Amino acid sequence: MISMNSTINPDQEVISSIELITKYMSLFGFIVSTSGIVLNILSFQTARQLGKFNSSIVFIRLLALWDSSSIAIDGILDLGGRLIDLNFANVSSLACKMFYLHNWGTGFAANFQLVALVFDRFLAIKFPVWYRASPNLKFAYMTSLTTALFSYGVTLPSLFLFELEDGVCKMTGNEQFFFWYLRFLVFFIYISLPFCLILFFNGFFIKFLLTKKITNSERSSQEHTMVIMLASVSFTFLVFTLACGVILLWNFQFKIVTSLDYAISNLTNILSQIPAILNSSLNFIFFFLSGKGYRNAFYKLAATYSCKYFHKQI
Repeated sequence: MISMNSTINPDQEVISSIELITKYMSLFGFIVSTSGIVLNILSFQTARQLGKFNSSIVFIRLLALWDSSSIAIDGILDLGGRLIDLNFANVSSLACKMFYLHNWGTGFAANFQLVALVFDRFLAIKFPVWYRASPNLKFAYMTSLTTALFSYGVTLPSLFLFELEDGVCKMTGNEQFFFWYLRFLVFFIYISLPFCLILFFNGFFIKFLLTKKITNSERSSQEHTMVIMLASVSFTFLVFTLACGVILLWNFQFKIVTSLDYAISNLTNILSQIPAILNSSLNFIFFFLSGKGYRNAFYKLAATYSCKYFHKQI
């Protein structure tokens, strides 16, 4: 006979199931992030084998660095910490302020680094004579520095919005300011602005691929391959960013009243991070699949390290 005290609360069962799914999603994000750092290292090294050192190579390498920085915080520290019930923002007052500054700053910088990469290729196609005559490497470094300063500049207010209270990192600034500031960061800086820019450049690349005749020259072949690579990476960026935006929009409108609401909100927060993590982890795969020149560069890199390894063994 079952006693009345053994009655199971249906909400508690649902909450336990949601918490379990949240753990699995955190584990998935952590594994993808760890793999993503390895893939970004490969992307960084492979880009150097693409040929003459130019602005595109600089942008690809810096994109790999910013992507790695973003997923190290978002995927490894944040989601990895959740797996062991540790919030790194709660470690100290300095960690509380720095965590959100770098979490947002690296995410924005990675997005705008991709924008800079596709913008560089847009200039090379639209204004070829001017582009070849201009100092491309200087432009690449200056553009990358500008995007990094801009990304961290817009996140500086976070230093004054978060404080460690009773061992918990909390938002302690003006709630009305935080409400609009967070939405400005997420929906304009992180999603809308890079989304619209890359959507425009992707449309230009598709038009270029459909109308440009490929000649037998090496320059024409390399340019065509680079455009295909960037178009594929840009398209996946649009898909992942749109998915992230939809989840965040729903989450911002969701009212937390009960423990069940809190569990759902926690899960959707994780789900919004997954597309961002995938976006910063898989560029090497898309580059590899879409670009023959990139694949050859990777094979060359692998052969170089294989030779070095066998020489050490002799």
